[in-house]
Amino acid sequence: MEDIPIDLFIAQLVETDHFLVFTQTYEEEGTYIVASSSLRDHPDYIRRMLLEAFHVTEQLEDDGRKVVDIYDLHTDFLDEAGYLLILSPRSRFLWNGLVLMLEIPKIDLGLKDDRVRLIADGGQHRLALAKQEFAEVFLTVDESSEMDGKPPICIIEQQAHLPAVNREMKKINRAINRLAESIIESVHHVRNTLRETSEHQDLLESWYLFASEHGQHVQKSMDRSTLRNFNRSLVKLAISWVSFICDDCNPDERKTFKWAVNALEFALHRTRNNILQLPDDQFEMLRQKVASCMTLLISHFDILGARSTLEASKEKDRQGERRQEAPLNAETFSPFVNNERLAAAGYLDPSITEFWDRTSHAVESLEHDRATLTSEQRMAGRVLDDEKLEDQSAVFLASFSSNISIRWQQGRFIGAGAFGSVYTAVNLDSGSLMAVKEIKFQELAGSPSLYQQIRDELRVMEMLRHPNIVEYYGIEVHRDKVYIFEEFCQGGSLAALLEFGRIEDEHIIQVYTMQMLEGLAYLHSKGIVHRDIKPDST
Repeated sequence: MEDIPIDLFIAQLVETDHFLVFTQTYEEEGTYIVASSSLRDHPDYIRRMLLEAFHVTEQLEDDGRKVVDIYDLHTDFLDEAGYLLILSPRSRFLWNGLVLMLEIPKIDLGLKDDRVRLIADGGQHRLALAKQEFAEVFLTVDESSEMDGKPPICIIEQQAHLPAVNREMKKINRAINRLAESIIESVHHVRNTLRETSEHQDLLESWYLFASEHGQHVQKSMDRSTLRNFNRSLVKLAISWVSFICDDCNPDERKTFKWAVNALEFALHRTRNNILQLPDDQFEMLRQKVASCMTLLISHFDILGARSTLEASKEKDRQGERRQEAPLNAETFSPFVNNERLAAAGYLDPSITEFWDRTSHAVESLEHDRATLTSEQRMAGRVLDDEKLEDQSAVFLASFSSNISIRWQQGRFIGAGAFGSVYTAVNLDSGSLMAVKEIKFQELAGSPSLYQQIRDELRVMEMLRHPNIVEYYGIEVHRDKVYIFEEFCQGGSLAALLEFGRIEDEHIIQVYTMQMLEGLAYLHSKGIVHRDIKPDST
């Protein structure tokens, strides 16, 4: 209020139906309380707003119990945000408006001279509404007036109006900021410490992911001065994450593809608006590492089958070209050709030609009979080598009781995990929609114990039948892969819902929680402990 004429300021408050709350205590130290017109018939609210963490949507008994929701009683009162103005002018003024006598215990408000503190009657939404209504008070001021139609300049946008509470809030914010900075900096220390060890990539990736998510969450509550330095730390973290993918991870592993996507997404988000502020050395490193990551992504493009289809088409074209270039050589070494033409050309003796003809006709007849028999009895199979790990795994899983044989067609790609991809699938026999998980044995070659884990998990799923547990249909085992058929959940997972924001409807949260607990209760009744409850699997 240092540059505002106090008399014009007070006159404007009186004209807009504000009233003075006379306490006989605060006035002795030059502190005055002015309330908005919507609080005229609510003296208890005024006292609570000044002394407590008061919220306009609740009404309490003397013992603190909530008894009624004001939304049911005073809808007109809620249309306007009630607020108090705490004034500390250094010069005297005359109040010729309405005055309310109200006893309020004296507390230390910590208000400096020539200040106005606006106290709202609720949370951030009510505070913003109160600020807007207070600013509209000055819109009716004549432009020729010294007030110039502008509200006082806001020094502090938001804080707890009680000094003791505000001091503790600042301590908490400083502690949170220091913790966030420590988490960000610890990533570099952990990476340097584990650099000489083996099998540390999963731990580091989890730490990078945690640090990035925590940092982005904390920065929302930081002030501008702290946020500027913290943004530099997040950019440094993004560069370190991309460097970790390029330098420390195996580019041939499937999980590296997913990690690279996360790292590039975080780097893009952190440098989208301030990339021009990066030092030259950081920018050059970021450019090189991002290029390496993009190369890695391109090399893993076969995850959706695009590259394999292209390579198969090229191989087919190459085989056609070879057949056109050497048709005679191809026929010479085949026992199932028209040997009369070769004999006429002088390549074979007539007796040899007759022998090959009889042999070829006998083999063709035998192949025809075998194909007919296997087609009728579905006995076609593969020869497996017990010395090979992948063949041992196929035999191990093929003996499982839920191994089924159905006609099905693969659909769209749903997602990928550490050990397989998930697709939609149509059961051609019944027309129903399923989810099928494809696991390739070469992806499990480094962990032989996972074959037993897969079988144990399938054995558990086979015995479960409950509406809140994904139904398991069976498996189909091939020489190099296994397909696991399960119920297709159209709605997706909770993790997919959370990507679009928090689920704020309490009734929906109750429904999800009840369904999850019913499923867990059923598992416990079967003697099964889940041990991995998370949004991705719920």
